[in-house]
Amino acid sequence: MALRTLTVDLGRGHARQQLPATVERDYLGGRGAIAWLLWNHLPADTAPLAPENLLIFAAGPLAGTAAFATGGFVIGTRSPLTGGIGYSWAQGHWGAALRQAGYDMLIIRGQAPDWCYLVIDRGQVRLRPAGHLLGRDTQATSEAIRAELGTDFRVACLGPAGEAEVAYASIVAEGRYMAEPAGTGVVMGNKRLKAIAVRGGPPIPIADERRLAAALEVVRRRVESSSLAESLREIGSSHLLTQAIEWGALTEHNGRDGRLSDHIGYMRSSLAVRGKRESRGCTGCPMPCFFDTQRLSGETVPIPELELVAGFGARCGITNTDTLLVLADRCLKLGLDPSSASAAVAFLMECQAEGLNLSGTLHWGGDAAVLAAIERLAVRQVRRDMLSLGIGEIADVFWGGAAFAPQVKGLAMPALDPRALTEIALAMATSPIGGDYRYAMPYEELITEPPAWLPNESAHPQAVKGKAQRLIWHERFAAMLDSAGICRRLGLMAYQISPGELLALITATGSAVTGADMARIGERIITVERLFARRYADNGAVDELPARWSGTPLDEGRAAGHLPRLGDLLAEYYRRHGWAADGNPTAERIAELGIKP
Repeated sequence: MALRTLTVDLGRGHARQQLPATVERDYLGGRGAIAWLLWNHLPADTAPLAPENLLIFAAGPLAGTAAFATGGFVIGTRSPLTGGIGYSWAQGHWGAALRQAGYDMLIIRGQAPDWCYLVIDRGQVRLRPAGHLLGRDTQATSEAIRAELGTDFRVACLGPAGEAEVAYASIVAEGRYMAEPAGTGVVMGNKRLKAIAVRGGPPIPIADERRLAAALEVVRRRVESSSLAESLREIGSSHLLTQAIEWGALTEHNGRDGRLSDHIGYMRSSLAVRGKRESRGCTGCPMPCFFDTQRLSGETVPIPELELVAGFGARCGITNTDTLLVLADRCLKLGLDPSSASAAVAFLMECQAEGLNLSGTLHWGGDAAVLAAIERLAVRQVRRDMLSLGIGEIADVFWGGAAFAPQVKGLAMPALDPRALTEIALAMATSPIGGDYRYAMPYEELITEPPAWLPNESAHPQAVKGKAQRLIWHERFAAMLDSAGICRRLGLMAYQISPGELLALITATGSAVTGADMARIGERIITVERLFARRYADNGAVDELPARWSGTPLDEGRAAGHLPRLGDLLAEYYRRHGWAADGNPTAERIAELGIKP
């Protein structure tokens, strides 16, 4: 089957095409097809913010069918933060609408002369002026476009931060589902594309409805009996705070201090007490994990995710639950990646505390100052606000800043401390998109009973043995979920989809994939992404952690005295991938996987 592609050049027009059938065979779709396109069709000299950089939206072959948890999408581009591949992932229904409208992939290139938004209405494609939408937040933008076009449109858009080209601006779908991590939003803003509105149609027929239904029923029954799934339904990803605190993975003052304040220690309970006000999970999903809660004022706001609580809470010292609720709401509406925003804020807080930034206004735990700084990011400044730059760029401004800037390869590290979690440390160091472990989502160290289908080695957070093998399993599984179009939160954060069920879901679409093929496709995608990073990333995509997190052990907490043994971990990781000792895929491995050099 050939993947249906719509290419829109914002300065010239649009064209429909089909990718070669071999792309579907070798990469399946979704994220895999994005990797193939960027590796094979993006000219080497294309700068991340050049008009000719590609911004690619893709949904896998299960998106748009009657299967639950398949409405999300992946966005890929050459990242302005790292120079390598940049991805953002979002849940919701926008990806399903794109496939129902007739397209597996949407490729945006060029730059519009004026701000516009794109309308895909089944077979019709057009650009409309967006001047009247400028300055509106992501929810208001989505509502305004649906008022103009119809409530059956799904909208993915930028907020004011994207218009201002903040380096870690994010795209938000349906006013609710943020595409994280950062990198793709600033590319969309640079193209002067405010939003993409899509109207789909009826569910897409599937080749083997009985196989699909049987696999989904197994997943549904597992979810109904899973205590982990129940907790994620109660409080979302912030449920994982309990184990993160237990293992010493939340550290304060930008990772300087392993001692955790009582307010952060009780944050999960504090959020749970607020209660769930409105579920906004994906249609039909047995584990809805997005929902709203309530501020003390009565205002309804999104419940904060794990990375926001760990970042603004522990890392920056914001201990007031209501402030964290406001930050979750503002990041979503302004279109700001919380991990990158909190990393930049924490770094500037430390620079101020150490006397490196004498003009700063940010201090540890300064609620009002942090909220004011976030609001400033919504307005383009005549003189660029330092906070609007990516953490990798900010780190170069201050002498010695690289040692304690929470970033790898230019992308912010989420605030779980890698000194406490060995597999997450390895994921941060090796991810081709930069220092975000969500590339592979190895959350197993934060759950009490990892699933039986993981490789049979120690799950102890500070163990070394087996961690490379388990990370590679997560990398391949995440790549297959993203390429098939199945929610990675259901499949990995909650571990509710086994490899056997994933295979059944994929083959139900008519794809002749075997279990061995799944591992090979996943490995092919990972290898292409590493090749792209090693060839194009700004610093050669070195696999390392900043000095603080690789060389300075904590002196308090359960992770005290522990450092990730990156040398041993990397050697095993490269060996199991079949790469050279320097981390570069060998010519033999590239040929074996059938990748174009």
